Formats: sequence, structure tokens, C-alpha cells
Amino acid sequence: MDQWGLELVRVGAVAPSLLRRLRGDLAVCLAHPVWIADFELSPAEAFSGDRRQYSAAKLLALLQDPPLPDHQRRIGVTDVDLFLPVFAHVLGSAQLKGQVGVASVHRLRPEFQGEKPDPHTLRLRILKEVLHELGHTFGLVHCQVPWCAMSASLLPEHVDLKDPSYCEPCCQKLGVPRDGILSFFLKGDSP
Repeated sequence: MDQWGLELVRVGAVAPSLLRRLRGDLAVCLAHPVWIADFELSPAEAFSGDRRQYSAAKLLALLQDPPLPDHQRRIGVTDVDLFLPVFAHVLGSAQLKGQVGVASVHRLRPEFQGEKPDPHTLRLRILKEVLHELGHTFGLVHCQVPWCAMSASLLPEHVDLKDPSYCEPCCQKLGVPRDGILSFFLKGDSP
């Protein structure tokens, strides 16, 4: 696969430090360029008063502007609760074989389930969710390998069962190293 890059976009009140750490983690795992956009998006336009949540589909539409070169992808990272019409909630969403995706920390935070805040757990969960949505933009569907970042996850507990990496077939399709996660842990700043 040709060289590609990933742009992260802050959507809403996500802490800039979380985005910076995520950028670094993704760059190590993917061995492709990852950067933070020089613009931010407000999720207000995607709010649904009926559901008291934010439309993932509307956020995906907003993330398409400005247009990207063909070889780039863009993932929005947000703190709002996302939904799709057929789901009560989603942790993220992406255009299958498209260029944009969105991932939310809202339900990934341990405190959402009444637990104590845990930056380590949140860091790993959002990393895995962004890897998952990124895979969809390259046409990957849900993987049957349970630990692969592309396996399906409806709840944070499902995300916890995955590695922050792809299985060998998914790695080959994306053009990322299988040992990316090993590099992640060996870089001296483990999650």
C-alpha cells in the first residue's frame, strides 16, 4: 500500500493533551505520519434534541471539509455521546472505504460506568477505537480475530479485550507493521 497519513481533528472539548498523546501513540503503532489538524470542529450542528446525543453521520459529513488528498485520512476525536439511527449509541463511526471517521471518549471513560477516572485505561481505549475507525476507512470490515483492533466492540469492555494493533491480514491490507504494538511498548512510554 502507498504511503498515507492520518490527520486527527479535535471535535468539542477533548483535552489537547489527550490528542497529543494519541498522535504519538498512533505514529508508533502505524509507522505512518500522524498529525493534529490546525483547526477544530464544534459538534453543536450534530446535536439531536430528541436523542440528547450527537449524530455520528453528521459529524462525518462535517469532517469532510476541507477536502483531503486521496492518500490521507482524517479521524475526529470527540467527547460527546454518539449515535447512529439504528443504534442506541456508538463508540465511533467511519466511512467504509472513505476518508473520515470519528471516535468518542464519552463512553470510553471509566467514570461513565461509575468507576474512578483512569487515564491509562482511557488512553488505550481511545487508541484502539481510532485504529478501528481508521481500518474502516481503508475498507476493512469487522475482523473475526478477537484481539484485532478491527473486531467489533459495542461496549468499553469489548474494547478492553482487543490489542492496540491489527492481526496479520489486517496489517497487510493497511500497510502497517505487525510489530507496531511491540514498538509501542518498547518506546519507553508504555500506555
